[in-house]
Amino acid sequence: MKSFRNETLKAVDDLVEIGGFASADEAVLAAIEAWHQTTDDPAERLEAIRLRVRRSIDDPRPSLSIDEVDAALDEIMAEAQSVPGRAAR
Repeated sequence: MKSFRNETLKAVDDLVEIGGFASADEAVLAAIEAWHQTTDDPAERLEAIRLRVRRSIDDPRPSLSIDEVDAALDEIMAEAQSVPGRAAR
């Protein structure tokens, strides 16, 4: 079995740290779901959406205020713009 590169592990840890996911497992599962969504099977896509909605509803973390969301998004954008070779959008 191949292992994750350090950059991949850091990206997952960063997503968990800023509250994007409750755990690294959730982040990896979301990536797998996103990959599965690239299929052309509408039933699979609908099931993936249902699963994401269910996980969101069942998430025990408190809701974020709009200020917290803005701050997290600002941090993500600042980090993305600081990556060498990445074009600004």
